[in-house]
Amino acid sequence: MCKPWLYEFAAKASSRFGHQPYVNIFGLPFGLVLKVSMDIQAVEAHALRTIGSLLGINAPTLIDYLTASDKDRIVGQLHSQVSSMREQTITRNHPICNASGGCIVDPRIPWLDENPRIFTSVQEFLQEVWIGLDLPRNRETLRPMLQPLIERDDVPIVFCHGDILPKNVILPKNVILPGGLKKWRCGYTTACLIDWEYAGWMPLPWDALKATWMTFDLQDEWLTMMKLVFPESRRELEADWEWRSRSKIPIL
Repeated sequence: MCKPWLYEFAAKASSRFGHQPYVNIFGLPFGLVLKVSMDIQAVEAHALRTIGSLLGINAPTLIDYLTASDKDRIVGQLHSQVSSMREQTITRNHPICNASGGCIVDPRIPWLDENPRIFTSVQEFLQEVWIGLDLPRNRETLRPMLQPLIERDDVPIVFCHGDILPKNVILPKNVILPGGLKKWRCGYTTACLIDWEYAGWMPLPWDALKATWMTFDLQDEWLTMMKLVFPESRRELEADWEWRSRSKIPIL
């Protein structure tokens, strides 16, 4: 096991030589990446251990400019990986918790920060996702749309990434080598998900909701892509859009 001073030295060296793409992420030799976190529960580490035991999910250079065909390929590869992860983890009786078995703390539901907890039912959790339905302004508009989704008893629990945003979808490192992008476009390599900090055991629609919670335009290209990645969650995505647009309850 590496000593803390070795990680500190590696981070300083990476920063000095300009290999620090983000404030807490450092590029190292041999294609390695070091991420520094204050997460005392080591949620992301537990998530990566879980993912490492599953088939069909890959691990990870960020591509900023994609053609329409590239985006279609991203959609297909993400859909395949999410489906594979769900098939291998689907359950009805797992507590709703983070990857290390701890309490849910997530920026999509910041009102839980004062009382983070583990949930025992999908209904209990979704009540915290779409709050404020009993407010006078929402009682006759949003509640009839969302309450049936909250009260469903057929929603399974699956292991979720919890943060499928553009910044966390990258291509294997050989995509930056000569011919690498061409190989990816030809199907020899696949897109990868990084940053599993918010991963955990969640209701099935959660990855879809988290992948789109920062979209603010119905024509947003990422929202369109995610509807294709998560076709089974279109009803939840439409309802969540209405809640975020009309409830007047701030998230950020």
